[in-house]
Amino acid sequence: MKIKAALFSLLMANAAWSQDSSFSAKEVIDIALKQNLDIQIAATDLETAKINNNWGNAGGLPTVIGNITNTEAVSNINQKLSNGNSIERNNVSNNSINANLAISWRIYNGLRVRSTKERFDAFEKMGTIAVAQQIDQVVFDVLNIYYNLVRLNKQVIATKAIIDLSRERLKIAETRFNVGNGAKTDMLQAKIDLNTQEVNLQNLHRQIANTTTAMNALLKKDPGAPFYPKDDQFSIPLIEYAAVSAKIDLQNPQVLLSQQEKLNLLIERKIINAQRMPSVSLNSNTVLNRSKSTAGFFLTNQTFGPAVGLGIGIPIFNGNIAKTQLKVNTIQQKKQDLQLEQLRQLLQRDLLIAYQEYQNAISVLKIEENNVKLAEENNFISTERFKKLQSNSIELRQAQLSLIEAQDRQINAQFRAQMAANSIQYLTGEISKN
Repeated sequence: MKIKAALFSLLMANAAWSQDSSFSAKEVIDIALKQNLDIQIAATDLETAKINNNWGNAGGLPTVIGNITNTEAVSNINQKLSNGNSIERNNVSNNSINANLAISWRIYNGLRVRSTKERFDAFEKMGTIAVAQQIDQVVFDVLNIYYNLVRLNKQVIATKAIIDLSRERLKIAETRFNVGNGAKTDMLQAKIDLNTQEVNLQNLHRQIANTTTAMNALLKKDPGAPFYPKDDQFSIPLIEYAAVSAKIDLQNPQVLLSQQEKLNLLIERKIINAQRMPSVSLNSNTVLNRSKSTAGFFLTNQTFGPAVGLGIGIPIFNGNIAKTQLKVNTIQQKKQDLQLEQLRQLLQRDLLIAYQEYQNAISVLKIEENNVKLAEENNFISTERFKKLQSNSIELRQAQLSLIEAQDRQINAQFRAQMAANSIQYLTGEISKN
């Protein structure tokens, strides 16, 4: 009873351990998005852009400066007044207090403040797009690795099934050889084929281990930590080219960033033009000056009062700097337009290639699904014929090889379709929206 209880506890512990290490595609994506350092870095850039995006930083708010000084002095006085009197005294204490409150507000400068605020808005938008772009990249990488594990697991299942068939074939060949109805070469070939499939199984386990390590790196987990995909099937969506092609300009992060760069250049042109416009500033200064002396002409002298002024600055000539900057800005806009058009062409090219791969994989998959059914039936018939001494080992071996190849092609076609679909969704900016 103790042994049974111990075995039961061990099985329960293994089941719990396996459950804790088993993840669906959505769960893996959630973990990766929380752990990825590139996303965290992009998020800090976005946070900085949000902090900088305010009217004060754009120069739209007044500046207020307050100053106060208090001076104590001891001096000797020797004064001769116009009425003939004179004052001579040593060690005279003097106290002077000076304070002022200055307010300056540029109320117009050719809409430069508004343009600067628009530029900060654009920077914040670019930060948001950069975060979304990094999220798409992480989701794309995670899904590719995840479904590669699904593919390898399906191949493991198929290989184990083939190993069972190979063992059955070896058993039949050994029986026929032992009773004198079969050649030893049939038995040896059956053993060789069985060993080959067992080696293939070991290679698949090695690939799973390496792929698991790559997944753990994305999840910031220990490289040797166990990981099992909870999903045992691919998730291949139905895609129409006309629908996805139109989404590149609207959703692809690279295109959106390039469009924001063009907008930044237009805003920069407004700022340059603002340098050529007059500026109007409202200035106010409130001053308190107070001096106190124990001797001299003035024992106490104090002035206090506000002053308000309106300043107008009119740019006349600055060495054609603004004109030069506008010419450079025009060239930069032209360059940005060319780069955006080039980017669109490259993305449309990549999208078409991915869609053609997707269509081909879907078409091949339908054929291979039928081939697997045919190969399974052919293998069953060949096995029965071999048991009844109606065929030789060559026929049965060929039937098994056909089944192995058909299953492998079917799994690879599913994987190709999944990878192509992932690429299409990545290019159209939809991979993190599903």
